Amino acid sequence: MNWLNTAAGWLPEFLEGFLVTLALVAMCLPVALMLGMVVVLARISSKKAVWLPTYAAIEFLRNVPTFLLILVVYYGAPLLGSRLDGLYCGAIAIAVQHTAYLAEVFRGGVSAVPKTQWDAGRAIGLKPAGVFYRVVLPQAVMKVIPAIGNQVVVLIKDTSLVAGIGVIDLTLTGKLVMERTAASYEVFILVAIFYLVLTTIASGLFRLLEIPTVKRR
Repeated sequence: MNWLNTAAGWLPEFLEGFLVTLALVAMCLPVALMLGMVVVLARISSKKAVWLPTYAAIEFLRNVPTFLLILVVYYGAPLLGSRLDGLYCGAIAIAVQHTAYLAEVFRGGVSAVPKTQWDAGRAIGLKPAGVFYRVVLPQAVMKVIPAIGNQVVVLIKDTSLVAGIGVIDLTLTGKLVMERTAASYEVFILVAIFYLVLTTIASGLFRLLEIPTVKRR
């Protein structure tokens, strides 16, 4: 009971940190999804001059630690004459890396769409990009909704890394409260609960999106 009363006193701080985490997710997720849908078109191109550098960039981004990318953007932006806030540096790094992950997810979905769909799109006079975005990609997305949902959960958890550059998100809020109160496990249990609520909601939403695809099978 005493622990609950103490935790209740921390809630205003944790809610502020939680809102910062939500803001990061809101910035990163739409950008990563949209860029992933653009990058995958280059990734599946038949032209070696297009798909090879795209493949190299995707592999580089997928295999470099997320926190390292955050540090590169955070310390590299001033060298380019830009004074970006740590929040935006973190958002850029996370969005760029997850663009690479999502591009590969979309590629898997595209490869599962029958080639006859490409032929049907061309038969009605669509250009290659039109066939891809109007015929193939919508079907591909429906096939990989579970994988997209998993990647969204990973993205949510990756936002905690911005604490390393001083952004007072949910994780850093927990650290600051712990240093002030010496309550270590109590604080991080509360932090974990916040993340669990957010990831559970995200997973639930994607499960709802899966229902129409399951019914079509």
